[in-house]
Amino acid sequence: MIQVSIDKKVREWQEAGLLDEATGKRLVDYEHTQRAASERHDHKPPVLVIVGSILLALSLFSFVAANWQAIPDLLKIGLFLIFMVGFYVFAERVRLKTPRYVTLLRVLGFVFFVATMAVIFTTYNLSGQLTFLFWILFTMAVLHRIMYEHVIFSIISAITAFMAVTNSFEGIGLTLIGFALVVTWVWFHFVEESLDRTFAWLTFYGILNIFGQYVDYEGRLWPLWSLVILHALLLIYRKRAAWQAAYLFVAAVLSIGYLVNVTESWLSQRPPSILEATLLSIALVAVYLIHRRNDLLWVSLLAVIPFALFEDSGVLLAVLIEVIALAYLVRQDMMRQPTIFAFIYFLVVQMTIYFIYVWDRLDISLFFLIGALIVFALSLGLWWRNRTRRDVTT
Repeated sequence: MIQVSIDKKVREWQEAGLLDEATGKRLVDYEHTQRAASERHDHKPPVLVIVGSILLALSLFSFVAANWQAIPDLLKIGLFLIFMVGFYVFAERVRLKTPRYVTLLRVLGFVFFVATMAVIFTTYNLSGQLTFLFWILFTMAVLHRIMYEHVIFSIISAITAFMAVTNSFEGIGLTLIGFALVVTWVWFHFVEESLDRTFAWLTFYGILNIFGQYVDYEGRLWPLWSLVILHALLLIYRKRAAWQAAYLFVAAVLSIGYLVNVTESWLSQRPPSILEATLLSIALVAVYLIHRRNDLLWVSLLAVIPFALFEDSGVLLAVLIEVIALAYLVRQDMMRQPTIFAFIYFLVVQMTIYFIYVWDRLDISLFFLIGALIVFALSLGLWWRNRTRRDVTT
């Protein structure tokens, strides 16, 4: 009614000379916009319908929960499958009309897939196969990320990958390891986002460490061997370097971990042999020589760890890692690169050394005083260097 009447009235007013053509067009467009907004508002469900739907859903869930033991096994699985399929179908139906709800519906569909799998494993007493369940969930999360291209599924994939890796150290077969590597490669290869590449790389690293458990490797150096093996990704994906910060991050964590281990004996495995230490050191240096990337130089410096582990007190390793951390900080500053991560790494190394060697020998106030003085001295040195640069404003 509004559309017909306004068009007619505007024509009459234009013919009578009361409106020019531009003003009449603006009036018509305005009324059409108002009519469309009104129609969208009219199609919103009333509050009572929303409240009633929520109460109905709660009642259904309460009824199912109260009679869960009496419900046949196949009917239990069928109920969750119906909800899962319903959410996915509903998401496709509203994909064009109300796209802002599509992702939420798909996430709910994935949640009911998780619930369905949990019911299946619980119903058929498959508690001994929980590792397989986690890798199934990880696979579905990766498929969702590839199909729907939303960052929320990147987070879900990362969470499921972490759960799958951490629950696989107690026992996993070679077939499942191969399956996990294939799925992780699909995630790494077919999703271009750097966030996904970083998560996938970390998952690769976790799977390689699981493989070390599978083959009953008894040495201390397998985490470093895993780092060397993963450099193959640098050979294949040279131009996709945004995720390579994860390589440096893991190397930094390993250096701290070995520093703690050599003094606290967290790892009780046999000490490395001279041959293994030599081969690993050569491999770590080769990573840098093959790629000639400046950031990988700091990974190659981990070659000192295998030989430093022969010294039980850990003093040699502590000195070497502290020198490397300080050199990395100075180099980042001299090359005018961001120093925040180098600064944090140096502080973590310094605090680790304090806790290992000094904590029981110093008064706590003196402990923090020395740490504060070191931080202040470094901060002052960086500030002074930036101040003396001609092209930098302090």
